[in-house]
Amino acid sequence: MEQLLARPEMQSAVIPFLVGLAVAASLRKITAGAWIWALFAAFLCSALLINGATLTPLTGTRKIILLALGACLLAGLAAPLLSAVYLQRQAATGVVILAMLWIFWAVIARRDPTSVAIFTGGALALILFTAWGLDRCREHESRLHAAGLGLMLGTGLCATLGSSALLGQLALALAAGCGGLFLAWVLLPGRSGGERVHGRPLAILPYLMPAATIGLAAVTFARLPWYALVPLAAIPLATSLLPFRSESRFLAALVGSLPGLIIAGATAFWVWHAGSSGASGY
Repeated sequence: MEQLLARPEMQSAVIPFLVGLAVAASLRKITAGAWIWALFAAFLCSALLINGATLTPLTGTRKIILLALGACLLAGLAAPLLSAVYLQRQAATGVVILAMLWIFWAVIARRDPTSVAIFTGGALALILFTAWGLDRCREHESRLHAAGLGLMLGTGLCATLGSSALLGQLALALAAGCGGLFLAWVLLPGRSGGERVHGRPLAILPYLMPAATIGLAAVTFARLPWYALVPLAAIPLATSLLPFRSESRFLAALVGSLPGLIIAGATAFWVWHAGSSGASGY
């Protein structure tokens, strides 16, 4: 059993998918935020298998794990405390910006001022653009999860191809967890009535936080070309622009996921092809 659980495909695909599916199916009648707790449980199980329970030394990767879990907790618990949409929107982007500084400042601060300005400006633009695209999707649950699935899958594949298998595993685990909860949404009816958790601005955090931090970490600590993050950041916007409407949850999920999956696959192929040149992330 230990050998089976040690396999990367189990840690970052099978187990988070099954956990996300099981938790979302179990909680769907109890809370409108079942998908948040499904994503939290799926990533927690995967992170424990990949990284273990230790947090020392507190490396950049372990910071990302804590931040991804914290983003789910914040989306699930803090949203009712911030009733104003404006405050939630500002909190969602502000938390991710602070997380970026916590992870990367010690690294970029050693560079010359021009490099610091370029990295900081590019990272802020990436975060704000991705947040804007996800915010456009949040009113429609199928689009939010479709955008999150494509975003995390693309980030995971590109990080892996950028010579960071660990970061890639974490992102792919989130993609698998999202796939599991998305399948539960398609097959099973959710809670009737109540507040739509996916409609709150803070609902974008479980996807925005790991996508931004893992993507930037793959550029900073591995060899992922920075320009690969541009099409990945456009996945939520492309998903929101899709004109398709359907009463069928299956068709809504299938068609809604196509833009993100196509962009993620094309970007991963681009990174794989560009990797043969051995270029650095900078």
